[in-house]
Formats: sequence, structure tokens, C-alpha cells
Amino acid sequence: MATAREAKVGAFVLAGLVMLGAMVFLIGEERALFSSKTEYVGVFEDVEGLKRGAPVRMGGIDVGSVRSIEYSEKVEDNQLYVHMKIVESASGRIREDSRISIAPKGLLGDKMLEITVGSHESKPIPAGGTVTRGARDDMFSRIDKLGEKASSVMDNLEKTTSSLADEQLREDLKSSVHSLKNILTSLDKGDGYAARFINNPEEADKISKTLTALQQSSFELNRTVHKVGNIVDRVERGPGFAHTVIYGDAPTKTLEQFGNAAGEVATTLRGIREGDGVAHSLIYGDKGSQQFMKNLNEMSGDMRKIVADVRAGKGTLGALLVDPSIYEDIKMVLGNVSRNKALRALVRYSIKRDEKAPGGVKDPVPSASAKRKAFEVDVGKNSGQKTPVDPK
Repeated sequence: MATAREAKVGAFVLAGLVMLGAMVFLIGEERALFSSKTEYVGVFEDVEGLKRGAPVRMGGIDVGSVRSIEYSEKVEDNQLYVHMKIVESASGRIREDSRISIAPKGLLGDKMLEITVGSHESKPIPAGGTVTRGARDDMFSRIDKLGEKASSVMDNLEKTTSSLADEQLREDLKSSVHSLKNILTSLDKGDGYAARFINNPEEADKISKTLTALQQSSFELNRTVHKVGNIVDRVERGPGFAHTVIYGDAPTKTLEQFGNAAGEVATTLRGIREGDGVAHSLIYGDKGSQQFMKNLNEMSGDMRKIVADVRAGKGTLGALLVDPSIYEDIKMVLGNVSRNKALRALVRYSIKRDEKAPGGVKDPVPSASAKRKAFEVDVGKNSGQKTPVDPK
């Protein structure tokens, strides 16, 4: 009886312990307590209060725990080595580009480890390998950085305020502010160019016109540069004289021709300088040049006098230009040359008279009345009409 009772009590206690362990397991979320694990190492200079048994998270879920935190056996090594165990189902995602960092677990100051998931392109870290430490990027680390910046700002502010305490600096600032006030007053109410530029619209228009002209000049300059570039390109590609001179097969011959031409010009100039011709007289001046200029002046005077007489209607040319009746007569005579029988008769008469002269001896010059009668008779024959002969 006693043995059976003790067996029942023992079984009850064992069942209670099993239930208590299950409750602890469920409450602590240690579902992977009996799963196979792989060990990795993280190296830190400061673990910031991380303790043994702290959870290790990857992607926001617990994948292991911290097994131990210890220094190296080497005294000169001041690094802390954190050994952790990771379940094998998650160890395949820990790769060479994964990073490990210490993060807060809650507001009470507890710490944990966080590992980033590696990419498929990188190689997995073997068991016992070291995971590269990454930079912290949590709220507390940001607060720490913000505190450091605030401390730096306060230090700079303290330095600035300490410099403002200098009496000389305050006087300089006061003087600078006063000068700035005077400058702004002059710009607002003064008569200088700066005030006119700010307050006068005409000055602004002038500046706008100047800028417009400058823009136009820049445009023209760009066009000129473009044209020059085209000319240079044309010279480079050829054909042409400039291309032949610069890029030709025989530039020496071309330069030699230039040299010969320059030599001839130099010889000509030397002949003018050392000779006694008209060019020398005109350039260097002598008695001959004076006489030449005098002749030119006299000729110019005569030409002016002739032109004046022509304009006044003197002489045959003047009468032709001034008297409209003479112009009409010439027009009447020459207007119908192809049908003017009188003119043709006159030409025939002149030819016949020259042919009748024997041995090249010219006929005596007939009188005016004889010429007139002969002319009228010839005209009458050619026209088929009887022409009365002047009794005179």
C-alpha cells in the first residue's frame, strides 16, 4: 500500500514538473530549445550591458541566444568576443554581407543582438565564423548622436558668447550696424547711382537695354566664331589657295613665288625711290613734279571752263545739249535712217565724187550753191519725184 501510494505521489510530482517546464517553455517562447544550433562569434569594443542568455534576433524574430561574453586570452587584445548559438534553420541566412549590432530590448535597458539577413549573392559564413559588426541604427543610438551634436553646438555657442563679451568687439559691431544703417538710408533716399538704380525705373530700363545689347553682341560673336570655324574647316578640307599654301604638297614653291613677287615689288619701289620718273617726282617732289602738278591744274581749269561753256550753250555741243530744236532735228534725220532716201543719196553722192577724181587728185571744192543743187537733183532722182531747182 505504502509503495503504491509513493508511486502515485512520485508520478504526480513528475507530472507537475513536466507541466511547470512546459509552462516556462511557453511563457519564455523557447520553442527552439531542443533544436540543433550553430555557433557564431561577434566582436565588439563595448557590449553596452549585453548579458549572457540575451536573445539574438534576425529579421525581427528570435533565432538564438548569447552563450558567453569574454575577452581574448591575449592581453594586448581589448576586443570582447560574444559567442552565440543560432538555430540551423536560420544559420543559412547569415552570410558575409550580414551585419551584427547591439540593440535595446526594451525601455528597461536590456540589450540584445540583431543580425541582418545576407543576400543570395554572398557566401554563407561557416560554423564558428565571425559576423562583421555593423553600425547601430536604433532610437537610442540616434539619441546618443543627437546628444553629441547638441554638446558640440553648446560648446560652439559658449565660444561665441565668450567672444561677444569682449568690449572692443561690441563697439565694432555697434559701429558696423550704424554704418550699415547709413548705407541702407543712402540707398533708399540718396541721390547716388545706386539709389537711382533701385528707385528709378529708367535706370532699370537702361540696364535691361545694356544686357539686351550685350546678349546681341554675344550672339554676333558666336556667329562670327562659327563663321571663322567654317573658314578654318574649309581651309583644312580644301581646295583653295590657302589650303595649298598650308597643306599643299609643294608649299616651298608657293612661298618661293611669294618671295619672288615680294622681290619684284621691292625692286619696283627701289626704282621709284632712286629713279627720276613721274612716280618719283609725285612722291618725293621736285621741279618736274611741280610742273606736272601745274599742268594738271591748268588742264583741270580748262576742263572746268569747257564744261561751263557747254552748260551755257556755247558751241555745237553746247547748242546740242541746250537747244531742244537741234535735238528734234537730229532725231528727225536719224530716226528713220533705213527709210531716209535723202541721207542715202547724200552718201552716194560723196562716194561718186571721190571716185571721179583722176589720179588721186581731188576735185576742186564746189561752192555751196553747187552742192545744194547737186544734192537736190540726186534726191529727186532717187525719190522718183521732180525736185525744183533753186534758181540761186
